[in-house]
Amino acid sequence: MKNTVSDDQLQKRLRADDKKALEEIYVAYKSEFINYSKRYKIETSDVLDIYQDAIIAMHQNFVMSQTELKTSTIKTYLFGIGKNKLFKKLNQSQRLLRIEVDTDNYTEIDIEADMPTENQLKLAKRLNEISDTCKQLLQLFYYRNLTIDEIVQLTHYKDGNTVRSHKSRCLKHLKSLFKVT
Repeated sequence: MKNTVSDDQLQKRLRADDKKALEEIYVAYKSEFINYSKRYKIETSDVLDIYQDAIIAMHQNFVMSQTELKTSTIKTYLFGIGKNKLFKKLNQSQRLLRIEVDTDNYTEIDIEADMPTENQLKLAKRLNEISDTCKQLLQLFYYRNLTIDEIVQLTHYKDGNTVRSHKSRCLKHLKSLFKVT
């Protein structure tokens, strides 16, 4: 699939951070993306959020990484990002457990069972000993389960390699704190 002249021009404009080009793409493919997403059982409001996230991710890839599509069109690239975000949303919604509760029968909850373990307490203490940026990075990656690319989008890091490197240093430092005690 070869890019058309207008697609190549749009790519150049996107790399130059042309907001009008971004708006053109947003408007041109919005209804198609919504129609495409109807095959999945996702609320329209969530689909719109996903579409906007996909547009932002695509824009950042063009502006920051100077992405150049040679074998696909902008639409294909945008829909690929959107499709991955749709699948991620579906996976998150499938993880939720739906439990019906019979109001007549209830069980007591043992509060002690929900108390943090000794290792969890040690980890919490050690997390307070590392820098705020390390703590934030590790929480984004391990607690919120964000991908490296999502962390790049949410933070000041310039690219995924920087995030990986910083995460590695932070983990190494955290592990060294455990060895001291």
